[in-house]
Amino acid sequence: AQIIQAMGLKTGLFTSPHLYDFRERIRVNGRKISKSYVMKFWRDLRPLVLKRKATFFDTTTAMALAYFRDKQVDVAVIETGLGGRLDSTNIVEAAYTVLTPIHFDHERQLGNTLSKITAEKAGIIKEHSAVFCAVQHPESLKVIKATLKSSNRMFYLADHISWQGNRFSLGGQWFDLFDHLHRLEYLNLKTKQLGSFQLANIALSYLTARIYLKEQRILFKEETFRRVLARAVWPGRMQVVSRHPNIILDVSHNLNGITKTLAEVKKLCGQGRLVVLTGLVKDKDYPTIARRIVEAAYRIVVTEPDTHRRLSATDLAEAFKKEGKTVKVIQDLHKAFEICKQTLNKEETLLVIGSHYLIGPLLSKLN
Repeated sequence: AQIIQAMGLKTGLFTSPHLYDFRERIRVNGRKISKSYVMKFWRDLRPLVLKRKATFFDTTTAMALAYFRDKQVDVAVIETGLGGRLDSTNIVEAAYTVLTPIHFDHERQLGNTLSKITAEKAGIIKEHSAVFCAVQHPESLKVIKATLKSSNRMFYLADHISWQGNRFSLGGQWFDLFDHLHRLEYLNLKTKQLGSFQLANIALSYLTARIYLKEQRILFKEETFRRVLARAVWPGRMQVVSRHPNIILDVSHNLNGITKTLAEVKKLCGQGRLVVLTGLVKDKDYPTIARRIVEAAYRIVVTEPDTHRRLSATDLAEAFKKEGKTVKVIQDLHKAFEICKQTLNKEETLLVIGSHYLIGPLLSKLN
């Protein structure tokens, strides 16, 4: 969305969940939907919402689409909420479809195998749409290819783009990106986003935006692309909120995401020790997540996210105990964060990880 916007198009963006302000979900050119629009939409649509028994996400999706219509956006970037096939956003007849890496998550709703989960996510592919696909597990890729129709065009990331990380620090990372489709290369790009996996996300975003702009006959400007990358911040994704002491906040909430983030933060820590403050919601594979955290962390503090779906700190602590690790339990999130911060020494890095409902309240208070 930021790349397309920077090239001169009025761009709507719908994402979920929000971290601490509902209006984060709906933006035009980076600006949040106004409070007055949210209130008026609810006053006007409330009877219909109640009559149809529409869900919160149904209603929010309708609000986003109405707002983008009223603001006369040139393009709307719409993120699915959960899965895809049965998601509220799937009423959109998208001309361009983007599939990010697919892993195990929300098994209760999407299925307990990678094939079932992929089938649900690939359900957003429409006839005649161009499909931009991240590097996938072979099992997922097989399902995606089987979903495609003859009218679809498939752009598989690994076939067209490659990248090479050069160096990284808590201030960001520098990398080279190679566009084999257009025979172009971009050397020494900089992004504030941390984690080598973010380079794959950037590459997929670049490929999608590049093809879209080309087909709209809009010039892609390298200097603009570099500027967007250098400035872009994704709140709550390996976000450094303090230096000396080093404190990182991350919303990773499933096994794959937490495992990857732990590995990346360990690389950033170098010889320093990692302290983890964590809390999870109930539907996660918390015994295995606990095992991964034990493998990476020197010290662990357990708390609870700010949601009714929270896993009790006592149950999570028990999972750590089964892995042979004694942890400190502080149920109150803000108290836990302050104690962790106060006891952190200069050789340690604090990573807060496990849920949007963990990171959102902390960012709200920090901001």
